[in-house]
Amino acid sequence: MSLPPASREPQPAHPPDGPVHPLAAGLLVFVDNLWMLADWNAVTWFLTIPLSFCSVAFTTVFIQRFLHRDGWGKSLGKGLLLGVLAGVPTSITGTPVGLALLTWAGIMRAKGAAAPTARMHETRASAHAPPPPIPIEAQVISSTPSGPPPPPVATAPPPPPAAPVPPRRVEPWWVKLAMVLLLCATALLVTKMILDRTDGLAAKFRQQTITETFLSALPTLARTPGGALELATATATETLARADEKTIAWDMIYLGKTVSEISVPVTYRYHLVLRDPWKLEVSGNTCIVHAPAIRPSLPPAIHTDQMRKHSEAGWARFDAREQMAELERSLTPRLTRNAGDPRRLALVREECRKTVAEFVRDWLLRENHWRKDRFTAIQVVFVDEPQEKSPPPVTLRLP
Repeated sequence: MSLPPASREPQPAHPPDGPVHPLAAGLLVFVDNLWMLADWNAVTWFLTIPLSFCSVAFTTVFIQRFLHRDGWGKSLGKGLLLGVLAGVPTSITGTPVGLALLTWAGIMRAKGAAAPTARMHETRASAHAPPPPIPIEAQVISSTPSGPPPPPVATAPPPPPAAPVPPRRVEPWWVKLAMVLLLCATALLVTKMILDRTDGLAAKFRQQTITETFLSALPTLARTPGGALELATATATETLARADEKTIAWDMIYLGKTVSEISVPVTYRYHLVLRDPWKLEVSGNTCIVHAPAIRPSLPPAIHTDQMRKHSEAGWARFDAREQMAELERSLTPRLTRNAGDPRRLALVREECRKTVAEFVRDWLLRENHWRKDRFTAIQVVFVDEPQEKSPPPVTLRLP
């Protein structure tokens, strides 16, 4: 009696679920979505790009080797590929690839879960059938040596053995927990991006508590000797912009341009010091006044409630916040220089001339010199204006 040898088929090391483990694909989607955060982009790219690459690449190598049962070569190659996708400073590379890998793994696992179920029903159905006959070779030996021996009696051949059912993979509990946490964190990142882009919708989901504190220190007092006479004010909307281009590798790789812009209304005030030298001359009924120079009142008044700020950064530039902060620090010194610009002084000079003429007219009224037989006109000449062209006298009505 002879029995057929038992056939064993090699079982796969893991059921087919795509080239990458779902945990590695979920990690790629999570890290890639960090580029949508403004805080993550604010960090210099010399830190964020290597950090994104290393966190995905090294983790993927160990996941593929010990959970997906790949060899060290395949694990290293897949880790490097996913790390490069995560290190690209935008969320349009790693996220589609990671979602595609997750979908692939889900489809393959669904197919792998349905196939063993069908085999299980087939095995249960065959359990109630009678066992296959065992082939037995028998030979009858007679005492008579004459004649050929009778042929051996054999039963029907046995049916082929059923294919072995591969065991279903049972992931460790911590792998399932890590996948759930990555999916939840990715959903939160996408939700935060949507809420930040739509301010009206974000206000419905956000609760905000504003605490305002005002600390007032004792002022430092300084006296203006002789006092100052404010002459005129000028309000203008000033725009300060700064652009910064950067390249590397001897100008062969262009990293983009960072542009920052601030637009704010500013009120400039101008005065003269009463203690400075004055000189009065008489020419008929005209009082010629040689007034001190016009001075800007510093610092100018900046209307911060109407300030507008705008920044744009290139594809590999993450210094927009730092450049905006530096531009804000230079705002007051820049406007202070603008206040003393000769062109601005020329714009307000005529208005200042009228103010000085009214000031002198009021003094003449108090002294009873502003009348038809004394003074009827005032001519104001500032010390800092050109002397070759005399300004016309200012004619003021008698009260």
